Parts: sequence; structure tokens; C-alpha cells
Amino acid sequence: MELVKRAPPTALPANFTFWDGVYQPVLDFDQDGCYNVPAIDKDGKIAEGLGVNFVSLTSSCRDESDLDNNNVYVRSRCNSNGWCIFLYDYYFEKDVAIPNFADIGIGHRHDWEHIAVWTLHRTPAYVAVSQHGGYEIKAAKDVRWDAETHPKVVYHKDGAQTHCFRFANQGDDKIENHKKVWFRGDLVSYDGFPSGIRDKLFAHNFGDATIAIKDSTFPGNIKKAQPKEVTFDANVDSGLL
Repeated sequence: MELVKRAPPTALPANFTFWDGVYQPVLDFDQDGCYNVPAIDKDGKIAEGLGVNFVSLTSSCRDESDLDNNNVYVRSRCNSNGWCIFLYDYYFEKDVAIPNFADIGIGHRHDWEHIAVWTLHRTPAYVAVSQHGGYEIKAAKDVRWDAETHPKVVYHKDGAQTHCFRFANQGDDKIENHKKVWFRGDLVSYDGFPSGIRDKLFAHNFGDATIAIKDSTFPGNIKKAQPKEVTFDANVDSGLL
């Protein structure tokens, strides 16, 4: 049991490319889950995470201060046929499956969740949200949007399972987070980290949770989030089209 809240690392300054910002998802968080927080600070301090034994779903991880001190990480890749993917990474301090009980190996300290926005000639075409190691994929016409380019996504507890992302529905416009708005944290692009900080973050072992945008996992996540209608080589980057 953890009685003292660990302060998450101080957020990195927002530093992102224009197009990475254009497609950044807007989030809400159901009241049964944590807020995402920074995974690393400018000095290389990495989040310690929170334990999952005999704790509630949201203890020490759902304060308004977590929204004031917030980072999202993104990496993009494009092919010469006009398709691009923008993959957004979110770090959470814990993922509790069974609240106020001894964990039986389902929940875990640290959680990374991901959202992919697929564009064709810069127009959003598909969105994929991470769910228990895979992705749910929807065409843009079946996704709810803020200002036409920011997909609306909700972080929630998936029944008896752990937490994941889901696509927002109309009822989700009744916002549940402290800010009462569809939320966007300070964005850091792949090339927007301070010197040496990205390498330190990517080298860290987060246990059962995995960063999606590091070199060893990025192509695999692209393939898992790729709609069957999209022709795309996950290992080729032709630059933003």
C-alpha cells in the first residue's frame, strides 16, 4: 500500500512540429482511471510509477495538477503514396485491475497507451486506439472530432480488465476531467526532446508497459494499428508529404 503520492516528473516544454500538433487527439478520462503524466523530466528523472496492490483505481493519480503538468509524445512516418501515421504515446503511473485488493497479475505499475491518426494527403482517414496490446481501428467518418482534425478519445476501465482507450460517443461530451474540456497535454515530437533525454527514456524498462514510438517498437505498432485498406511500409519514411 502506498500512502504518499509520488510527484511525477516535471513536464518537458512543448516542442512539436506543425503537423504533429494538427492531429493531436483530445482526451477525456472516465472517473475510474488515472490521468496521463510526464514519463521523464529535463534532467532525465524517470517516473517511478505507482503500486497496484490494495489501492483504488485512481488513488494518487487523478489530481488536477496532473493536467497542469502533462506531456504527450508523438512520432510520425509517411510513405511516398501519400499515407502518413501520427502515433501518440501516453504514460500512466499505474493500471489497477482489481481495486482495493491484492493484484493477481493483471494490473501493473506503469502503463503506456497509444493513439494513431492515419492521414492521406494530410486529410484524416482512420484512427486507431490501443486496447490490451492491440488496436481498435475506425474510419474517420465513424470518429467524433474536435475542430475537424483532433479525434475525441476517452481513457477508461474496460470492464473487469485493465484500462485502455476507447472512441468517444456523444454522451462523452459531458466531460469528466477536472478541466471540463476535451484535453490536450503539452506535446513533444520525436525530435523535440532535450539532448539525450529521448534516448534515456527509450532505454528505460517499464515492465509490462511499452513505449510505442521507440525504434524497436515503432514499426510493430504501425502494423498493429494499420487499417487493411491502407498500403504502408512500416519501415520506410519518405518524409511528410
